[in-house]
Amino acid sequence: MAASIAPAQSCPAAPTALVLAGGGAKGFAHIGVIEMLDSLKLRPDLIVGTSSGAIIGALYASGYSGTQIDSITRALPMDQVIKQYEPQVSKALGLLRPTAVWELTAAGYAIQSGAAHEGELNALMSALFLRGNVMARGNFDQLPIPFRAVATDLRTHAPVVLGTGDLARAIRASAAIPVILRPIQLDGRWLTDGGIAENEPVKSARALGAQRVWVSRLPYAPPSPSSYEDPLQIMADMLNSLFEQDSLVTRPTDVVIRNGTENYDNLVFSRTAQDSLVDIGRRAARAAFAHATCLHPAGTVNPARAEATLAGRITQVTVAPQQRDSSGLQSIVDGAAILADLGQTDGSALDLRKLERGLLQIGRMDRYREVWLNPSGTADTVALHATLAGASLRSLGVGVAFDQFSSGRLWIGAVDRALFKGNADAALLVKLGTYQQEAWGFVRRRALVDDRFLPLTLSARIMHESVRLFSGATELPSIDARALSGTLGFHEDLAVGQWRYDAGLEFRIFRETYHTARGALGLRASITRAANEYELGTVGELLVLNDYQRLHIESSNSWMRGNVQTTLRVAAGWGNNLPTYQTFSLGGNEGFAGYRIGEFRGSQELFASVLLRRPITNLLKIRAEFMAGVIARGYGVLTNEPGTEYGAWRGGLRTGVEAQTPIGPIRAEEGFSLTGQRSTLIRVGYWF
Repeated sequence: MAASIAPAQSCPAAPTALVLAGGGAKGFAHIGVIEMLDSLKLRPDLIVGTSSGAIIGALYASGYSGTQIDSITRALPMDQVIKQYEPQVSKALGLLRPTAVWELTAAGYAIQSGAAHEGELNALMSALFLRGNVMARGNFDQLPIPFRAVATDLRTHAPVVLGTGDLARAIRASAAIPVILRPIQLDGRWLTDGGIAENEPVKSARALGAQRVWVSRLPYAPPSPSSYEDPLQIMADMLNSLFEQDSLVTRPTDVVIRNGTENYDNLVFSRTAQDSLVDIGRRAARAAFAHATCLHPAGTVNPARAEATLAGRITQVTVAPQQRDSSGLQSIVDGAAILADLGQTDGSALDLRKLERGLLQIGRMDRYREVWLNPSGTADTVALHATLAGASLRSLGVGVAFDQFSSGRLWIGAVDRALFKGNADAALLVKLGTYQQEAWGFVRRRALVDDRFLPLTLSARIMHESVRLFSGATELPSIDARALSGTLGFHEDLAVGQWRYDAGLEFRIFRETYHTARGALGLRASITRAANEYELGTVGELLVLNDYQRLHIESSNSWMRGNVQTTLRVAAGWGNNLPTYQTFSLGGNEGFAGYRIGEFRGSQELFASVLLRRPITNLLKIRAEFMAGVIARGYGVLTNEPGTEYGAWRGGLRTGVEAQTPIGPIRAEEGFSLTGQRSTLIRVGYWF
């Protein structure tokens, strides 16, 4: 191939720009184009990108090869931070999945878009472009290849070409897909996706002095009449229609690379799609450059600049004072805590790995929606002038679920991120159901303890439960339990893939039917790790009170093989002198095959299950879960009581179908135990 383009390099040199179009996930095709440029040893004098083209272009301009960009983008959890409608109140409430969320704005409470986790996404952008940001130090001409990102002014709909400031912020503005991502405020203007004004920014490239352009296009397919009855597809088509599909005016020496992306969704970031799109870009670029008549850039770039500009010493690290967010409400910026998370101090050597970890840590907090570093300095020094924008100060969410054993359940949760003038945050969660009602809340502040900021928390919980009891096929009278508890200690919000802890001093006052009130004081500690946004991977809880003790551990893990998802779940529990409402129910909230949920209770539990799920249509999945477990009571460990079912192992199978709906899955399953019992489970929504 290199020999075949040799004649095209005999023409006079001229400033040449690589122009990368916008198109969401379709932009993976640009990676294949860059890989082909690398193999041909071609290097443009300028890169101009819009939206996803700006993302890939900025990585290339920062000195990464096409192969490196492919590896970097594969590691990004884009499918976790950009989704279909999945609103979120706060991780402070745990892994509850709301049906709807409202956020406080200047105009009152507005429904949350729920399509992206803004704080995590913006921190991810800052971490992703950290290398280039430090090299640019506020001027994108200082990158190994000069770079420009194109955004759209929301007021005028005119293109805005960004070449200075924080690199990550400029890219985020260029890629602010309408409805999916919030616009970015920059230099007094509100900026959104550049595709609205100039999706293929050839005009901007020529205005910057490019005499030749290599254009990587991402075509869209016209809407299909067969999809007009699908509301979600109609919304996608309307979103695509917002982007300017430019009519290119080309010159004989330009190269137009037409990637075959018509049949790809611009919001599907799967590895399968990436593999296919990178290959499409590689093949399209090979064909386009093979027919090029002139390939001779001016050669003004300096590839050696990449390593030379990474070394540096921190001269200053600052966090901007409190600022106002888009709603006009006061944003909350805890400067000292943010500086501690960034891990950089005046006079220290620049540590990109530590800085990247700090950015991602800040992004996992619900308190902040944006964090930008705004680096400046020379080749030997770096100053960081961090600016942050707070998340919505207050959020309110609701969720519902139902099954035929426990009837309906409703939860209402709220968070306030500006309690006591911003020095603390608070949360309140109320759960209502036929057999159980509870309210839980906390007030928390990050306190400095031995040079570390710890989440000092005061929490309280009040609950009532009608504990159902069974004897064979007969349901016995329920036991009413009421409890009030409080904890002083530390509480961390859950985060996907991260270990989190709760620990503190706890007191409890509780009373059950046929018993007098009891009080208890002691220690409570837990550790959790979320497998994804709505499922716990591992949870362990230890309660050591003077009146009773309780230990519970549960873990699950899922993996895919072909189109079959397998989930392994195990649970173990042990208690001493437990009140009835604290005893273990075999299988937990999921119950056990062939039995009613909560039918077996005891002070010791051991349980394991293997769940297989396989799609049979776009709507339905078939499920089969194999279970084994044992419940025991009294002292000892899993003691077998002759003549009873306590301490005896049992097994079973539950199988059926599930369908996904806007309020969660609908499940219909039949359960069979090895001892002949049989029961049906119908459940709607995500149980809690």
